Amino acid sequence: MIDKIIDGLKYSLKNERSILRRYLILGSFDGLLLAVSIVTSALITHLNTKTTDLTVISGLLSISISSILNSAIAEIKEREIEFEYLEKQMMKSLKGTIYDYGMKITVILSAISHGLSPFLGIAILLAYDYTKNLIIILLSSSLILFLLGILYEGDIKEKIKTSIFIVLSGLIVAFIVYLIS
Repeated sequence: MIDKIIDGLKYSLKNERSILRRYLILGSFDGLLLAVSIVTSALITHLNTKTTDLTVISGLLSISISSILNSAIAEIKEREIEFEYLEKQMMKSLKGTIYDYGMKITVILSAISHGLSPFLGIAILLAYDYTKNLIIILLSSSLILFLLGILYEGDIKEKIKTSIFIVLSGLIVAFIVYLIS
């Protein structure tokens, strides 16, 4: 049993790496933008640090729980469809095989990576707590967002384009929050 779980883990990490990376990037992006928007608003409106910290952490927790459930629901359905298709193609049951364990582990790893990744937004909260400087917060969030873009698949030119797009998205969110605050 343990051997099958280990083989399933190896299968998942080898064959489903792009899915896991995508969930990691998406969750991180959500957490960073949430933190940037709350911190930007807090700085503009002079909200106290304790309230800001609690708001960011509560928001990150909510995104985390939502991300875990959303990715689990989506991946369970996708894996069931894929598994049934493989069984039909092979004309036999694949229950208990490396594919079965690999798909189940992929669901679990997807939920974990998507659920934990929003907490990268804590980096923005720390920048806020230590500096209370909007420029430093925007620069640090832009750097992190740029690095997230580099993690996407593709050649370096595509990665840089994606990084720039992601950074611009973060800055647009901060600007919109600035306007409404």
